[in-house]
Amino acid sequence: MMKKFLLLIVALIAFNTAFAQPYKLQKKYAPYKWMIGVSWNVIEDDGNQLGDLFNAAESWNYLYYPTKITVDRYLKYGWSLEGAATYMKYEAGKRVNDTISLGSTFFAVDVNTRWSFNTLYAPKMRWLEPYVTLGLGYTYRSTAAVSPHVPTLNLGAGFNVWFHKNIGMQVQTSGKLGLWPGFWDSGLHSNYFHHSVGLMLRLHGKNRNSSTFNKRKHKWAHGNRRYKKNTGH
Repeated sequence: MMKKFLLLIVALIAFNTAFAQPYKLQKKYAPYKWMIGVSWNVIEDDGNQLGDLFNAAESWNYLYYPTKITVDRYLKYGWSLEGAATYMKYEAGKRVNDTISLGSTFFAVDVNTRWSFNTLYAPKMRWLEPYVTLGLGYTYRSTAAVSPHVPTLNLGAGFNVWFHKNIGMQVQTSGKLGLWPGFWDSGLHSNYFHHSVGLMLRLHGKNRNSSTFNKRKHKWAHGNRRYKKNTGH
């Protein structure tokens, strides 16, 4: 099952990249320069791999206030670089790493590349922005059946809905695969799911195309000088 999940994510990224190439020949579309946000989170870390994904009562850990900060830098052609930091408290009595938790602290830092589907239809339908992500991260658990320090491979998908030019909502889910100790080892349970819903703010940089350098008043830049013909004496 996990192999199918990995193949699906890889196929999506390859498909999106392939279809994004023709867009490079069109006018460059940059929806933002920086995007920042705060999110509410759910960590599903019961150690049951792909089982009981929606068992909120026993497996979901969450807080009633936003505990994730995201900073995203747009590059070009739909690609951006995202950094995120997440804090969580594991509730006592929840199932964590296939054991009953006595309560612990969770912290994660992630760096992901993000590719947006809206390169396929931009600038039309700008209010909806589905995307996929791929990156690396670090997860700390104060008490767990695995090592407290785990590097992860992050695979995810989500979408942004923009209510305003600069303000929107982000919904995202990611699978975090522990790279150490052991990769997809059912006896170590270092893998988990991270879901989030947040508020996002887009910041737009200066539009270089709006520069006054090439306006008509700079006649010398357009080679419009006229020289009087020398007719001699």
